[in-house]
Parts: sequence; C-alpha cells; structure tokens
Amino acid sequence: MTNNEIMKSYLKKLVIAPLVEEGFKGKYPHFRKTFTDHIELISIQTNKWGGSFTIEVSCVFPDSPNKNYVEWDGLGIEQLTVWNTNERYRLEGMYDGWFYYRDLYAKRTIFFGKIYHNVSEKHAANFVPPRGYRLVQKFNDETAVEICNEINRQLITAFKWLRKFEKKNK
Repeated sequence: MTNNEIMKSYLKKLVIAPLVEEGFKGKYPHFRKTFTDHIELISIQTNKWGGSFTIEVSCVFPDSPNKNYVEWDGLGIEQLTVWNTNERYRLEGMYDGWFYYRDLYAKRTIFFGKIYHNVSEKHAANFVPPRGYRLVQKFNDETAVEICNEINRQLITAFKWLRKFEKKNK
C-alpha cells in the first residue's frame, strides 16, 4: 500500500467512522450533520502536492440572516461544503499547520522558526537530508495512528469553536 492509501485507511477507521457514529454523513472528503436549524460541515483538504492534508469545520444556517455561506448559482444547501462558508475553523495540524503522511525533516532558523521538508515515499529510501535538517517523523502505520489520534484531539477544540459559533449566529 502507498502512504496515501495507508493514511486514508486509518482516517476512515479512526476519524471518519466515529464521526459517522455521531451522525455525520457524506463521503471523503466532505461530511455533514444536519439539524433542524443548521448544518455542521467537515472537509479534509489534501495538499495539491500530496503528502499532507488539513481539516476544517464550519456550520451553515439556511434560514438565518447570517447564513455563513456564499451563494453559488445552482448550488443547493445539500451541496455546500466547508469551502463554501465565510467563517471556518482549521485544525492546527502537527507541523506547519498540516498533517503530513511522509517522512518529514525540520530545520530551525532564526527568522522563520522551523522550516519543514517532506520526502515522498518514492525518494525516501535514498534521501540525504540537506545540511541542518533532522528527521522529525518517519511515516509508517504507527505514525498514521498518531496522526488520527491528534486529529481526534484537535476535533474536540474544533467542536467547542463550532458550538460558540452556532450560539452566536442562531
């Protein structure tokens, strides 16, 4: 299995399955939970270069003056995703705001804090880190589980934000 397949399988089992048990519906990467007066949304955004993703949550209020979504021609309420909302909460990730599922190296700099360099599985076996970089994550099944556990931990904070947001906008 590729790193992408490994990460998705653990996400489905350890993050998405519990969300479905809590009433969320949908398919990767968009999920929703419908209430009488609002819809909670969760989306997983994959990095366009691969190897990492982030997760965002939001909420829409179809019958409220503050709907919290951008009107799109031909887009129904049931088709809205986090990406259509005006306000949303993004999980912090583990490194640089993202959850990486690759080998990851880091270098501390004076002006920019830490700079991260992720290595694709294709290049991981022969990779020699640039000067000053050190390995901070070796991706494997255990790392995938750690990532999912961290997502679940951060989702607790995200849902607290969501509850405050819902109270403010109802």
